[in-house]
Amino acid sequence: MAKRVLFGILTGVFLATTQTVSGQNLSKPRADVPRVQLIQSVSIQVTLFSAEKELLVPYCSEGEGGTESLCNLSIHIEIETQGRWRPIKLRHSDAVMGGIPPDKWKYRVIPAENRHDFFFAFSKDDFAVERGQRLRVVVTAWPDEQSMRTGKQPIQLTSPPFGCP
Repeated sequence: MAKRVLFGILTGVFLATTQTVSGQNLSKPRADVPRVQLIQSVSIQVTLFSAEKELLVPYCSEGEGGTESLCNLSIHIEIETQGRWRPIKLRHSDAVMGGIPPDKWKYRVIPAENRHDFFFAFSKDDFAVERGQRLRVVVTAWPDEQSMRTGKQPIQLTSPPFGCP
């Protein structure tokens, strides 16, 4: 997962290739790349605004520069199909989503009438989403820590739609 988000959405790729040359001196240190894959991920900067009351938003890690990464279990991505919004589906039927359990979450308090930037990324290889499809994020926040730990009184924050890169 990417560690830092600039503004907007970006696609990350890892590309490299090397082949062993016959007759190469095998007694010297070297690096081999036996397999190469293109890894695509969608990275999203999510700015959350509180209103009249503070919000608690769980995060599970920090990237370079201190941007907090939202927990998988507190955010979901929705896709628009036939004029309706639904959660994006896993691309493979045998895949299982995981995440850090709520009792291990860290949280950021967003004071009343303030905002805070977070980061979230997902792999296009794992989810059934294609370039140009309309997406939106739904982040779950809570009014206090006890509500967050028990899952009671969730507050759903839904973004405006955006195109998948």
